[in-house]
Amino acid sequence: MQPETYYRDHWLDVDPERVGAYEEMFRWRPEMAPMLAPADVGEGQSVVDYGCGPGMLSLELAQRVGPSGHVHAVDINAMFLARAEEHARVAGVRDRISFHHIEKDLLPLEDASVDRIICKNVLEYVDEPVSTLRDFRRVLRPGGLVHATDSDWGMLVVEPIGPERLGRIFDAASIAYRTPLIGRKLYGLMRAAGFEEVRVGVLTGPDTQGRAAPILLNMAKYARESQQLEASEIDRFVEDVKTAIEKETYLLVLPQFLVTGAVPN
Repeated sequence: MQPETYYRDHWLDVDPERVGAYEEMFRWRPEMAPMLAPADVGEGQSVVDYGCGPGMLSLELAQRVGPSGHVHAVDINAMFLARAEEHARVAGVRDRISFHHIEKDLLPLEDASVDRIICKNVLEYVDEPVSTLRDFRRVLRPGGLVHATDSDWGMLVVEPIGPERLGRIFDAASIAYRTPLIGRKLYGLMRAAGFEEVRVGVLTGPDTQGRAAPILLNMAKYARESQQLEASEIDRFVEDVKTAIEKETYLLVLPQFLVTGAVPN
């Protein structure tokens, strides 16, 4: 494990159990619609799903663009792309999606060739967010939109764990995030990348059932990898989260920033 590149490396070598958890956690559900609404994705558009993972969002985008539209699913992990392609085949939308394996944070697409770029919880991991956003601007047609959603880990609330314990776990786990406070920075980054009419929204839906608990289990794994805390402290954190879910005293809130920018006509 190289601490200086772990934020990227852990997406290149993904544990199988993490894949299943991501597929379930990010499976499209009607209550997720507000997250995508500002992107205004519609029939006939060409749309990029940047950092598509196992493709759960790509499937929804393929439904929205319809037979006359197209989705470009992009990821650095070849195994994710293979699973995304299989999901698309099963869903009957394989012909609407192209799959692109990338090694750098740039799009393998021509200038001014797409209408929308969706980037969900990915910019916190890229090397240089402004450079990536500028590449998005290059690929978008005049009037096109980039729609980025991302966490702000400085605003994470987990009860009954409390801020002090959570802070210790996250500090140890922070090797997994290039820009952990990306949520609050997105507006300024989009402006710096040349986007106009930048709009900001925040979703704060609380989780009381444990649906988002894989976020905390991943965080515990990252903390172990960093070797900055005793294993016993991380074990207690995991057990206390599971106990809180069982006793219905668990609460997780992780604000999601929704930031949409336009390319001038």
